Amino acid sequence: MKTHHIKRLAAVLLLGSSLLPVTSCNKEYINPSEASVPSVINNPDALMTLCAGLQYRYTIRRQSPLYCYAVGGGYSVYALYTLNIGNTSEKEIETGKGAITLNNSFITQMWTQCLLTRTEAETVLANLNVAAEAGDRVGLKAYASIFYALSMGMLVQYYEQIPLVSGHHATFSPRAEALKKVIATLESADAELNSTTISTKFLSKVPAGIDAKNTIKALLARFYNIQSMISGTYNAADGTKAITYAQAVDPLVKSEFRFSTATTNPVGELAATVNVFGAIDSTLGLRNGLAPVPASSDPRVGFYISRTNATTYPLKAFALNTTASYPVYLPGEMTLIIAENYARQSQFVNALLALNAVRTKTNDIYGIGANQPPYTGAVNQAAILADIYKQRRLEMFISGQELEDSRRFGRPGPNQPGEERNRNFYPYPLTERDNNPNTPADPTI
Repeated sequence: MKTHHIKRLAAVLLLGSSLLPVTSCNKEYINPSEASVPSVINNPDALMTLCAGLQYRYTIRRQSPLYCYAVGGGYSVYALYTLNIGNTSEKEIETGKGAITLNNSFITQMWTQCLLTRTEAETVLANLNVAAEAGDRVGLKAYASIFYALSMGMLVQYYEQIPLVSGHHATFSPRAEALKKVIATLESADAELNSTTISTKFLSKVPAGIDAKNTIKALLARFYNIQSMISGTYNAADGTKAITYAQAVDPLVKSEFRFSTATTNPVGELAATVNVFGAIDSTLGLRNGLAPVPASSDPRVGFYISRTNATTYPLKAFALNTTASYPVYLPGEMTLIIAENYARQSQFVNALLALNAVRTKTNDIYGIGANQPPYTGAVNQAAILADIYKQRRLEMFISGQELEDSRRFGRPGPNQPGEERNRNFYPYPLTERDNNPNTPADPTI
């Protein structure tokens, strides 16, 4: 995406032109229609409508960040398989390494739609002062902060460098700097939510399903967890914050993207055809002795996939069909963040308490049960972290976090013995490189 065109494109959206390849918006995700740019940014009701559009941008159709995040994560660690090689973009992502061409539409849409989501969220965040009511203002801030974090946090996990601002020939910054901005944005929203309740009016303007207070804490746990290892050396202060935020998330509260026949689940829409992609097999892509044997011994395998014949493994659960809800985060993710950081701090008793809470659970609010015996392996950091990685892969299948997890846990990379991922980072799309001379060199793999 031309980063110097992002603001212009956002303005076009505000003027009523949908940038998504759809014929019209529906009542659940209404864009500002015929409003002028000044009337949108100076009107709290219009900003609320733009907030509703953020979820449309992030979740709807094949070009959406949600689709690219979930499917890209699965392909990156050999968890998904392209059923019809006519789906060229997905097949290139599955193959990885040098097979990904710079005009790959999957890469282009991932980059473009994340930057557009970010810019639209920034429009809301920059104009919060127009909302006179505190409850309206905190709703705007919380909701825009969530989608800012989701879009930027996705780019952080797939790209080495990211432009932090929109502008002509925008410069790029290391992903660590982008992650700091994500965390700062979320922490600011979290502080206000601790003292101010989102108004009923605001909640009536946006799609139901997202619990802002718990979601912001969950995303802070996720991104502090990533930040704790982003330099390659563990930062215990960041890890402790990840634990604190993860513990603050209520495990009995759902936060999810909800869909209907008009606003369809993009992963479920493509998975349900059984013609684009499916699971690689019952290992869910786990290699080097990490796959459950037999697969039926872990009910999470059957929760996420089915088997229709000897070679096809369709997706279930959150990709079952076009109206299946898709969680923003899972309770098991929070517990495994706690386990991971205690393990990295060599607090093995606490690490095993959290790890076993996931291994032995028979259910949660989404119906995900592991029903495994407690951990009996070696009590050292390497062994415990290996099992935590395994549990994350089984608990959070196609969550989008697989590539980041593979790097953070030091799993074998591309072209290494026993490789478990097909790239380290994605290349920048050709649309960016052609229009921005500041685009960095692509990673080798």
